[in-house]
Amino acid sequence: VSGNLNLNKTEGPSIYPPIPREVLAGQSVPGKGWEKSSPEDAAARSVYVHIKRSLGLPILVAFDAPDPDSPCPVRFTTTQPTQALGMINGEFMQSQAKVFAEQLQKASTEPREQVRLALNRALQRQPNDAEIARGLQFLKDSQEQDKLPADVALRRFCLLALNMNEFVFVD
Repeated sequence: VSGNLNLNKTEGPSIYPPIPREVLAGQSVPGKGWEKSSPEDAAARSVYVHIKRSLGLPILVAFDAPDPDSPCPVRFTTTQPTQALGMINGEFMQSQAKVFAEQLQKASTEPREQVRLALNRALQRQPNDAEIARGLQFLKDSQEQDKLPADVALRRFCLLALNMNEFVFVD
C-alpha cells in the first residue's frame, strides 16, 4: 500500500531488514551474522528474510511467525495488544507511513485528493464522502490544533489509514 514493496526480488540470497540495536544487543556477539541489505533489497517480501534461530525479526515475532526450531503444521491466529501497539508505534509502520505520504504528495498537492488516494489504496475501494471529510478534518486538526506541518499531518493520516480495522483485518 505504501508503494515500497520490491516486487523485483523473486530469487537470490536472503535479505536482512534493519533490526533495532536493542534486539541485536541481546545476542552473544551483538550484530554478528546479521548483514545489512540495501533499502531496496530490504523492502522485499518477508519470505526472503534471513532466518536466524537465535534472532527473531521483531515485527514477524509480534505477528506469530513460526518458530524455526520446530515444525509448524498449523498457524494460530492471535490478536494481542502488542500487535496493535507495534502497528501504531513501531518503526516499521512509521517508515511505511512516511513512504506512503511521500507517494501521495507526488501524486497530488490537493489534500482532498491525497485523502481519497490514501483511503482508496489502504481499503482497496472508493472511499465515501463522509470518510474523505473525516480525513480532511484530521489533517486540518493536526495542522491547527497540534501545530504540525502539512507533510507531518499527512504522514500521521497515512499511519492512521494503515491502522484502520478494514485494512488490518481481512474478512
